[in-house]
Amino acid sequence: MGLFFKKRKVKPIFVGSYGNDLTRGIYVFHLDIDNGEILKKKFYKSLANPIAISKRERFIYVCYKNNTGRPTDGGLWQYASMDLQFGLAAKSTDHGKTYVNSYVNEDRTYAYAVDYYNSEVVVIAILKQKLIRVVQTIKHTGSSIDPKRQSEAHPCFIDMTPDHRMVVCDLGTDEVVLYDIGEKGRLYRNDELTLKLEAGSGPKKIIFSSDGQFAYVLNELSSQVFVYRYQDGQMSLVQKVMTYPTDEYIGQNTATDILMNEKGDYLFVSNSGHDSITTFEIDTTTGMLNTVDNTDTDEKPVQMILVIDKYVVVACQKGGTIESFELKRGESKGVLFETFQLYGW
Repeated sequence: MGLFFKKRKVKPIFVGSYGNDLTRGIYVFHLDIDNGEILKKKFYKSLANPIAISKRERFIYVCYKNNTGRPTDGGLWQYASMDLQFGLAAKSTDHGKTYVNSYVNEDRTYAYAVDYYNSEVVVIAILKQKLIRVVQTIKHTGSSIDPKRQSEAHPCFIDMTPDHRMVVCDLGTDEVVLYDIGEKGRLYRNDELTLKLEAGSGPKKIIFSSDGQFAYVLNELSSQVFVYRYQDGQMSLVQKVMTYPTDEYIGQNTATDILMNEKGDYLFVSNSGHDSITTFEIDTTTGMLNTVDNTDTDEKPVQMILVIDKYVVVACQKGGTIESFELKRGESKGVLFETFQLYGW
């Protein structure tokens, strides 16, 4: 008589969670790639709330919210990771400022981060693979029409464009700001290429097609996606679409996240309020979007990731869950389907 079991095929997922002294921190999950099951594997407790997590090779970079006001809290922290193990490698706190998003360049010589609360974009030097210190701080100024969310500049997202510029979404000023990169990683604002959006749009995030020809700007406040043709830093408007069915839902909604599948033919947007993921089919020739699916989520979805171009995993803040959805092609009833696999706090 012999006993055996089938070994799971899994992919790791890193989740930052707000919470109390017992639940606040970074969770490591395994996603079963055969059925979408989410398995908790490790928990690392933190004193501060992790806002954003990114990965560059073997390093994990975490933006922490400063809960204490101490100058040594907040900032960008760097961890060396191997499988399920974490170890602090370095951190840059810059007098306790809170960054909400970061980007590390490919050769890991500089990190870039945005401070929503102090209206700043910063450049952080990296030496011998470790974060050192802030070497440049740029202040955003301006405002827009929403008295609560746009009374001042609020840079909230930073990334690199296909032609190697840095791009920042500023929710407070309704701008998508382009920066040229100079010597020693320094940033120089390019006002000629900077895009001014309709007042009250509230740009939250920008992503690009894999061929670099199209840009998709997610607007949190207006719940819209603006589609642009992109060439040499110039963005020309192609289309505007709503992120949720306005004829079915009249309550308040904010668009919270956007991602594209690896093949580049589907785009997903999460909606907090309507509590859903809307799936768009992409015309890869024109870049235009066509709504094909709307899938219910738990309460207040805030962030999504795509795993092996098959599963969309969404974190729902108010619901206190992460859940997986499977992308299926050739189905008559939709594109994104519940796996009925979730983890809840």
